[in-house]
Amino acid sequence: MILTKKVRRFNFFLSTIITVMLVIGGLKVTASKPVKGYYTPKQLATIQTTKTSTNSYPTTSVCLGNTINNLILVSIASQHLWACAGTSQVYDTAVVTGDENYPSDVTPVGTYKIYAKQVNVTLTGSDASGSWSDPVKYWMPFLINQYGTYGLHDASWRTPDQFGNISPNSLNASHGCVELPDSAAAWLYNWAPIGTTVTIRN
Repeated sequence: MILTKKVRRFNFFLSTIITVMLVIGGLKVTASKPVKGYYTPKQLATIQTTKTSTNSYPTTSVCLGNTINNLILVSIASQHLWACAGTSQVYDTAVVTGDENYPSDVTPVGTYKIYAKQVNVTLTGSDASGSWSDPVKYWMPFLINQYGTYGLHDASWRTPDQFGNISPNSLNASHGCVELPDSAAAWLYNWAPIGTTVTIRN
């Protein structure tokens, strides 16, 4: 898929007001008013992907061996996210990840850092599946590549039962971002400072 490349412009004012304008690969992000470690492949392989009857995941297996104060783990196969404070799991939630039918919409696997935090953002763009203009309350970008900007955010257009239950092969998946229920996005926004490590695995 060929996307039109656009000029990237960044303006960060890290004080009481942050205004960010990202114009990248068809994704435009406008935001203002901010509300305020490393995992080896072997360690990530220990993550349990079988849900218990309470829809929670075993604490010790997910954060085992972690030495980072704030670590976010995302499993595309499980459609789930965990927050680790050292070896302790402090939060987990079902998520929606990207549509693997389009290269630009695949949620990128790897380890990244949250580099900004904004509230009341409108995410706009277009690709082979169409165009979108989605207002979100919490926006935590962690990657910019040739396709655009990827981050963690709420998705008020989703019903609660969709989180954790949309296949990455579905056209109803995200445009590459990790979508969270509103309450989970709010919790994560307040818990994860800029610089928090985000590790995404298949």
